[in-house]
Parts: sequence; structure tokens; C-alpha cells
Amino acid sequence: MRILRTGFVLLPLLLAACSLPTKPTSTASIPSEPDTIDSSQNSNDAEVVTEEPVVTKALETTQLSKEELLAKYKSLQTLAMQNIQELETRLGHPLNETSLSIPSTDDVAMLKSKVAELSSYTSNLTNQIVELDKRVEQRRESPSKGDLLQVHLSNLEVTEPTSFNAQPLVGNWIRGESRVVRLKENFLMENSTSEPLNMTFTETYQIIINDKLIGTFGPNRSIYELDFDAPTVDNNGKIAGSLKIRIPQ
Repeated sequence: MRILRTGFVLLPLLLAACSLPTKPTSTASIPSEPDTIDSSQNSNDAEVVTEEPVVTKALETTQLSKEELLAKYKSLQTLAMQNIQELETRLGHPLNETSLSIPSTDDVAMLKSKVAELSSYTSNLTNQIVELDKRVEQRRESPSKGDLLQVHLSNLEVTEPTSFNAQPLVGNWIRGESRVVRLKENFLMENSTSEPLNMTFTETYQIIINDKLIGTFGPNRSIYELDFDAPTVDNNGKIAGSLKIRIPQ
């Protein structure tokens, strides 16, 4: 009976002890903080990657020496002159004059400005050629009267440095188009003697062969026929023959 009474006394004490809070030991795992640092680092890395090409490009520009700027200018100058020649030939009239002379200065800042100016001018010329190509293709698809020439070259003779009689050549040219064909001594022989011929039908109705003006052919007449001569592409010889042009109605 005494033991039973003792049990009733100890039981509340044990229950009270179990309900007391316990302090974690040094081996217990501590909850980790949210991974905000890594996310921030990733965000910063992304920003650096996005801006890096611009920074690099700017550094490259600022680090160009005088010699490198002059070399870049000469390269753009060559391209601009090629574009001008093509446009003037295919348009049939000269472009507005623009100075392309290499600037004589030791001022690097001025050289950078000249390079940027010439780069913009060259890009504009390239865009003009692209627009001209588009007009040619539009005329090819839906030609108006005078946009299409049927050309027949005959009695062709090439002299110096290799002389030979070339086979007749027939083809169509679109107004504004310039292309190179080959005059061959014999079409049946793979390695036959040949000579390139660059013919242009300008936007102003001119026929130009190897940079020589042969004549102007407007849409008012349907047939033109004449003899012609022009230099070879390398200017070391001559091409002569008969040119017959038909303008379809």
C-alpha cells in the first residue's frame, strides 16, 4: 500500500520533467540559411556576360594604334572605291564626289572619326547596291518596255595577246544588270581558248562592254544593230564584233 502511494507521488514529477524544454547539443544540425548569396552571384554573373562584348569592343577601339587605324581606313577606302565603280557603271552616271584621301594626321582621335565616317559611307554604298539588285530582280519578274534586252554578239574577234575568232553569243540583259560571260573559240572543247567579256545594261539604257560605252538604246525602237570594239578585261587586247539588240514589246 505504501509503494502504491509512493508511485502516485512520483508520477506527476516525472510528467513535469518530460515537459521541460531541452537545449540542443553541439552535434545537432543547424538549419541552413536561404541561398540568397548564390542567387545574387548568379544574377551578377549574368549581367557581366551581357555587357562583356560591349566593353571588349570599346577596349579594342580605344587600343587601336595610328598604324592600325590607317590600315583600317585603307581597307574601307578600297571597298568604297569598288562600290563606287560598280554603282556608277550600273546606274550609268557618276555619284556625288566624296573625298576618300587618307588623312595625314597624328591625331588618333581624328583618325578614329575619319574611320567611322568612311565606314558609314561604305555601308551606305553597299545598301545602294542591294537596292539596285532588288530593282533588277523586280524588272526581271515583271519587265516594262525597255527593261529587257535580247543581245546577239557575232563576228567576234579577240586580238592580243591570244588571237582567236569567238563563237556567237546570245543572251538577255535586264536594265541595271552587269555580268561577265566568256567568249569561246569552240563550245565543244572543254579547255577551249576563251576571253571574259563584262557587259552592262545601265539604268539609263546604255550598253557598256569592258568599261567602254558602246551606245544608248532607248525603248522607242525595237531593233538596234552596229559594229563595236572594246578593250579586253586586262586592257592588253581588243574585242571586236557585231552587236544586235532587240527590245521585246
